[in-house]
Amino acid sequence: MGRALRGLSGGLTAGLLVLTVVLCGVQLWGLGRGNIGPGWSTLAGHALGSAVALFAQLRSDRSHRRGAVVGYSLGALGVVLAVLVQWWWS
Repeated sequence: MGRALRGLSGGLTAGLLVLTVVLCGVQLWGLGRGNIGPGWSTLAGHALGSAVALFAQLRSDRSHRRGAVVGYSLGALGVVLAVLVQWWWS
């Protein structure tokens, strides 16, 4: 179960990182065209969430204890889901 959970959390963390980069591009594009874009708070929330999820995922990938792998993977999943709920589903 640890390997599958680590893979799932890694995939979702990578997706959040890609989403953050896309939002950064949209923000810059919007500013260049005189629009507001998604907003700096949205971009900051995604960047902070991506950094925390990436840290947890890296700890999960480098840990050799089963409990730590599950804990860090669940932490990364929780951060990704919290960012999505806060900025996309609320």
